[in-house]
Amino acid sequence: MSGTNGTGQFQVANGQIIDPNGNVFTAKGINLYDSQMGDATQVLTDFPGLNFIRLNVYSFQAPSAYAAFIQTMTAAGVVVELEDHTNSDGSNAGGASGTAFTGSQLTNESNWYASVASAYASNPYVWFGTNNEPPPGGLDVWEQATYNAIRGTGNNSPVMVELPGGGYPGSTLASYGYDPSIYTAMSNIVLDSHFYGWDPNYSTDQQTVDASLTSLVQGAQSLRSANGLVPDIIGEYGPSTNGSTTDGNASQVLQAVQQSTVTAGSVAWGWSAGANDNLTDGQGNLTSYGQEVAQSFGSARAPLPAPRTPAPTAISTPTPISTPAPTAVATPSVNDTVVTDTTSAITDASGNTWTITSGGQVAVNGTADTTTAGVIELAYVDGSIWQENSNNLWWSKTSPTDSWIGGAGTSPLPAVAPPVTAPPVVASPVVMPSVTPASSPTDTVVQAGSTAAIVDAAGNAWTITSGAQVAVNGSVDTTTANVIELANVNGTIWQENSSNLWWSKTSPTDSWIGGGAASPLPATDPMLSASPLPAAGPMLAADPLPATGSMPVATTTSPNDMVVMAGSTATIIDASGNAWSIDSANRVAVNGVADMTTANVTGLAYVNNEIWQENASNLWWGKTSPTDAWSPNAGTSTSPLPSTITIAQDQPSVTISPDHVSIVAMAADHMVFITGTGDTVMLSGGSNTVTDTGNGNTYVMPAAGNGYDTFTNNILMSGDTLDLRTALAATTWDGAAATLSKYLSVADTTQGAVLSIAPTSGGVGAAIATINGATNVDLTGLLAHALT
Repeated sequence: MSGTNGTGQFQVANGQIIDPNGNVFTAKGINLYDSQMGDATQVLTDFPGLNFIRLNVYSFQAPSAYAAFIQTMTAAGVVVELEDHTNSDGSNAGGASGTAFTGSQLTNESNWYASVASAYASNPYVWFGTNNEPPPGGLDVWEQATYNAIRGTGNNSPVMVELPGGGYPGSTLASYGYDPSIYTAMSNIVLDSHFYGWDPNYSTDQQTVDASLTSLVQGAQSLRSANGLVPDIIGEYGPSTNGSTTDGNASQVLQAVQQSTVTAGSVAWGWSAGANDNLTDGQGNLTSYGQEVAQSFGSARAPLPAPRTPAPTAISTPTPISTPAPTAVATPSVNDTVVTDTTSAITDASGNTWTITSGGQVAVNGTADTTTAGVIELAYVDGSIWQENSNNLWWSKTSPTDSWIGGAGTSPLPAVAPPVTAPPVVASPVVMPSVTPASSPTDTVVQAGSTAAIVDAAGNAWTITSGAQVAVNGSVDTTTANVIELANVNGTIWQENSSNLWWSKTSPTDSWIGGGAASPLPATDPMLSASPLPAAGPMLAADPLPATGSMPVATTTSPNDMVVMAGSTATIIDASGNAWSIDSANRVAVNGVADMTTANVTGLAYVNNEIWQENASNLWWGKTSPTDAWSPNAGTSTSPLPSTITIAQDQPSVTISPDHVSIVAMAADHMVFITGTGDTVMLSGGSNTVTDTGNGNTYVMPAAGNGYDTFTNNILMSGDTLDLRTALAATTWDGAAATLSKYLSVADTTQGAVLSIAPTSGGVGAAIATINGATNVDLTGLLAHALT
């Protein structure tokens, strides 16, 4: 595209980014910490073709703190994108960790975005990015708040929108359960996806890696804005997923990103020294990786736009901005707008106004369409007007003179349609009526250190305090001490102390009874506390962040059956206070000293006071103290761990490979990769994204309102089963097959089947899950794969 029609601003149009000169802009950039802004001149010297900096902000500073850096970069024609690189739990590590910002965290972040957006509103080369590698739960509303904070200052520069954890190949807007109307109301936005070796499962086949990148971008581009197709910049990529070891497919990843034709450019990680994914040696010299990135940029940046000198008449007789052209057509309503009352309206692309009359008919520009009757809803979907009547049947047309066609019972709207025609706003939390929460399933377990609760049949919430005491509804039970575990077994609450003794009661006012060593739980207890990093396969692309201080030294023994996987910095503390970990060379380390008799270690486990190591051949050895020898000599293929696995609240991602095990995903947001067969997975709540490459697995779904579960592939085609009994038990359904359709419904969308459950007969259903790829599935088809 020529530069003859430059606007002096960056604009998104036709799925491309147009620079101030009117040329198509392709990002050629690197990531830089805000603490490294003093290196601006060296960066420009090392990368003469650079045109983009993704500035990772770890503390909210006044706009003036960035002024010198921004002046140096933008004067050279380099875009500076300011993006918040913190997260709610303080780890600032991305990888979908933490939770969506709310309350004071959201206010502080929004105020910072507003301050820099206002300060740099006149500089088109200053862009903004939403929070780095965010968690999926509540992300659409969070990003809406960031966007509104920036646009509220009058700044219309591009805003880069992040996907959960940087994005996952094949995942779409619908698979995350997001409200599409939030994004279709945004303009001049750009997608920010991240691509590392884990995305294509560490494949070294170039075609596979290329296809994985394409899948990532195409899935992300299911998000559409007011400008239509949204361009995607790869905001992070590099040769190392974990920052400490080079991925086996590093060269394929770099080639895929740098030669991609489906992206709007890329931004390499990162301008630091001392790790496998850094561009320099810390002395201004490029690493081999840095040299490859610099070479991909070329040797020159695009010129800055020439100063725009307005014609004299434009100065003397400016046209008032507020005067509309006489022939202007009303702005069309956003896609998926819904009208259910007689006062709201939908405006189509030709400017026609569609309403519902008080008599239940469609009206166009105020004239009733007498061929319609019993209309309860209007919707605007992909340029067509749809009406639904009181029999829940839908008809459509694209212009007032067309005939209505259809009469089908399938809604054209996404599973969660916008409830009103006004653009969504960030609302204050709604105070819900007091209701008794659903009781926890039997055999639910909460371990010390977790903030999760067990809810009994009366609605009481039982937790373990930081002081290792039982608390009921927040009140500490001072008769308890040294509590390491709570369990709900057949309606009775049990506590276990550090001496492995158990007591029980059925209500808060009862006395604790027992004190025996026999666990009330099935033989599979205690539950596995797995590392956030999987042993193999997909893992989150966590940023290699600078150290922020040493972690506190653990002083208490780790829980039984704790697991640490290779790549994690976590440690197991044994009964004598020794710290066991896996070093960067995949050896066992005790108190920081490598055990040179070990190699290729993939995991550590602490089982009944014994430390076990597993190697890459899936063989296990154990010992009880650092001075003991590992045994048995030849290793054993039998895992010492029980057959129940718990996905803890603070685990953003986990891969489950064993067969015929029970898996409990505690109520939180998780990315779960199932490769086993015959597993039973209890989804307790939160936003879970499940990728199942096994078969014959069963998923126990929680009650409606307790989170949202997205299956990234069609689990119905692999013999999997949905156990809906817990979800239906929370409704008024009497168990009769004839009335099930009044409570359970399936919507067939282009992405797949969306399941909804209504609390009462014929009530409004709440979406609980999406099964991607399961198209043309109705209720009868679903029930063939479900337990009710």
